[in-house]
Amino acid sequence: MKKKINFNILSRFSLLSQLLIVFGLVLISFLTIVMPLIQYNANHIIENQMYDMLENTQNEHIPGEIRKEKRKNRLISHLYYDAEKNEWVSDSFDIDYSFANSLYYHVIGNDLEGIVKDKAHKTRTGSGVIDGTTYYYRIAHLTESNTDYYQISFLSNDYSDKLLGILMKRVIYILYAFLLIMAVVLILWVLTFIKPLNKIKEYVNKIPSGEEGELHLNRKDEIGIVGDAIVHMNADIKRQEKAKEEMIHNISHDLKTPIALIKSYGQSVKDDIYPYGDKESSMDIILENANRLEHKVKMLLYLNRLDYLSSEDKKLDSFVMKDLIVKDIVPMQSLNDLDIVLDLDESTFVGNPDHWRVVIENIVDNASRYAKSVIKITVKDGNMTIFNDGEHIDSHQIQDLFDPYVTGVKGQFGLGLSIVKKTCQMYNYNVKAFNEENGVSFIFTK
Repeated sequence: MKKKINFNILSRFSLLSQLLIVFGLVLISFLTIVMPLIQYNANHIIENQMYDMLENTQNEHIPGEIRKEKRKNRLISHLYYDAEKNEWVSDSFDIDYSFANSLYYHVIGNDLEGIVKDKAHKTRTGSGVIDGTTYYYRIAHLTESNTDYYQISFLSNDYSDKLLGILMKRVIYILYAFLLIMAVVLILWVLTFIKPLNKIKEYVNKIPSGEEGELHLNRKDEIGIVGDAIVHMNADIKRQEKAKEEMIHNISHDLKTPIALIKSYGQSVKDDIYPYGDKESSMDIILENANRLEHKVKMLLYLNRLDYLSSEDKKLDSFVMKDLIVKDIVPMQSLNDLDIVLDLDESTFVGNPDHWRVVIENIVDNASRYAKSVIKITVKDGNMTIFNDGEHIDSHQIQDLFDPYVTGVKGQFGLGLSIVKKTCQMYNYNVKAFNEENGVSFIFTK
């Protein structure tokens, strides 16, 4: 079984260290892979340059002066071969015969014989080795005084090696300068990351202790986006903490009041003192406060249960909202004098029908306290609207209407709409309240 390479090992180091490690690996790869390729191509270029030099030198030949040709270019030597006599033209020699014969037998012999036999080709090029030295040559066909001659121009690799060395040095200097500049640029670039990341770290470290801190990065890139997200997250945490403190305070107050009444009235009845005239009326007040307390505790437990369900993986089933409304909501019409108007299609909603029943009951119960005469429920194209013809909601209150313990003029516990919002979030729905021309609408959208 193949073992996967774990690149996460770099995450153990700082950004600057990661950059230096990666840059070092790139440099090693460059030296082991790129440099040999550069040298190979440089050799090829130099070799072509050698043949170009030989060709240019041969193009400078003056017709009729073969026997006067002498070694003007010390890098390039020349031989002339008389094909009819099958001999070297001795007057043109600037090398000794023994070397010329070695050159013929070890380097140019095959090509010279080939070009003499093949009249179609006027030139041939090649290279060969004598005593460890490489010689580049070019054979060109010449005709003078109706006689065929062949000019053999050649030079050793001493010049090519020198030229290659100069070229490679320049290439290496340029590449090293480029790599150095790139390294400096990358280090400076990474440093622009490290500074804001340290600011983010300092800011985040202050969050658990509740210390006040500011984070101004003035960046539009991903680091700036993360920084802004952390600032917003911190603001949300503080807002939630404040809401939690207010909730605990309100819960304590709301529970304390009915408990105190129940305790006080119970003690009075025990002492045969009836605050509301008789025993039955006083006990009714005690039971009313007990029911109120029970209802509030149930709502708190239900809200807490929704928080738990939101964090759990759940199977999302679909159901027809029309069936739920007709079965469970329409009977509520008999509990008040309001008309409940329905405009329902066969749209399906996602979630537990019991949870949605509580949502609609809470909205309808809320609407029934403000509506003048009509509550209209519309389900169309996967959306739902619950309208009542009551008074408008204050503009400053409509934004936080679904927060816990936010109550309207005729509100009760301030938990019903919070349960509505929590349920919608759990099933990825949105709910908003809007003031209409003749009332208020609660709109549910996916």
